[in-house]
Amino acid sequence: MLTTLKLAVVGHANVGKTSLLRTLIRNSNFGDVSDKPGTTRHVESITLPVDSQNTIIFYDTPGLEDSLALYDYIHQLTPANNKLDGIDKLTFFLKSPEAENSFDQEAKVIRQLLKSDAAIYVIDVREPVLDKYHDELAILASGAKPILAVLNFTASKQQNENKWKKLLSRVGIHAIIRFDAIVPPIDGEERLYKSLSLLIEPAKLILDQWLNKITQMRETRNKKANLIIAKALVDVTAFYKMAKSDDKQAIIDMQNQVRTREQLAINELLKLYQFNSALENEECLPLLKGRYNADLFNIDALTTIGMHLTKGFVSGATIGASIDLVTGGITLGSATLIGGAVGSLVQTAKHYGSRMRHQLSGYYKLSVDDVIICYLSLRLVSLKESLNHRSHANTCPIKLSKLETEEWKKGVLPKSLKVARRYSHWSTLNKGTKRNDKKRESTIENVAEQLF
Repeated sequence: MLTTLKLAVVGHANVGKTSLLRTLIRNSNFGDVSDKPGTTRHVESITLPVDSQNTIIFYDTPGLEDSLALYDYIHQLTPANNKLDGIDKLTFFLKSPEAENSFDQEAKVIRQLLKSDAAIYVIDVREPVLDKYHDELAILASGAKPILAVLNFTASKQQNENKWKKLLSRVGIHAIIRFDAIVPPIDGEERLYKSLSLLIEPAKLILDQWLNKITQMRETRNKKANLIIAKALVDVTAFYKMAKSDDKQAIIDMQNQVRTREQLAINELLKLYQFNSALENEECLPLLKGRYNADLFNIDALTTIGMHLTKGFVSGATIGASIDLVTGGITLGSATLIGGAVGSLVQTAKHYGSRMRHQLSGYYKLSVDDVIICYLSLRLVSLKESLNHRSHANTCPIKLSKLETEEWKKGVLPKSLKVARRYSHWSTLNKGTKRNDKKRESTIENVAEQLF
């Protein structure tokens, strides 16, 4: 019974073999990706543990660069009257001096092919169908291993997909799937592994188990992502500062702490989805110096996505917006919210008991406005959805999904989150945080469930 499935990923130079593997194993750091030919010079392997007994091993091989000359050389080595089959001819070649010299790269590919259970032949469908590809496929097919042809870069407008399919059929390769490594289809993985299970019958059990594991990992990853977002939302909702009405610095500090908390959540999401957070922050996310170009406290960004401003929200760089604080019907006076980039973007809350003396002595409780928290939730959920469908071979900027989450876009906190307003010790941004508070954990789970 097969317990280790060995798959050789083969093809011409620069067709996206390493990119395909990065996508399949969800690791943007695997191998080297470059437009320069011959980036992969040695066979590299990656092992995927299916369970305690079964594994899948992918082998990333160098590109086949001179198949025309290799095809002629192999036939020169074996006289026409010598009845050698394909494997004999390849073995004969591997023992020849040129296997260590002129055809060193090709020899590495053929050697790994013969050791593997099957091959995944990657094709750049943007390339024209040339004679060298015909010879390349003929050489690989002579290894008598099952071959699954993967049509890469199918999202490109300029492609030769039909011509490639015709060439594949002429050399006897009929197992073909479309799988763009940069923009993979939602069901791409499932179709790839199911195609392999049809080609390699002894590996069907391993591949079926791996597909089940992929589904489980996806669900687990999504739940963890929702918890990351929910924790950030509870932290910001329960966050407050006591400040005098003319304390501009308190508001600036509060905004910066919220921005930092958002960045922490972004980094945790990137790590969860196995993206390089340092690289993504600089090059791929729509970030500026580690943060979104559209700052969390940007009124234009809020109005663009249709966020409804609450009454506690001070629009513009307003300095003199006053809100009466009323407690038990007694007017305590006016609290002036000092503007920042978007006004104060904080709201005063009505409190009783111990807060009374702070209010009477000129101190007021500043907390983050509902609309900002809703905006934060939309940004983080949108990032999560983008990462859910993002290829690890994609080096283009992340495009955040357009969400139609009307409940959050209203700018009103849902009940499951609003309860955090009453428990300042739930926020890690406040002093004396009680992370293990059971009610806090229950609230985080409820918010995460609502996001899901």
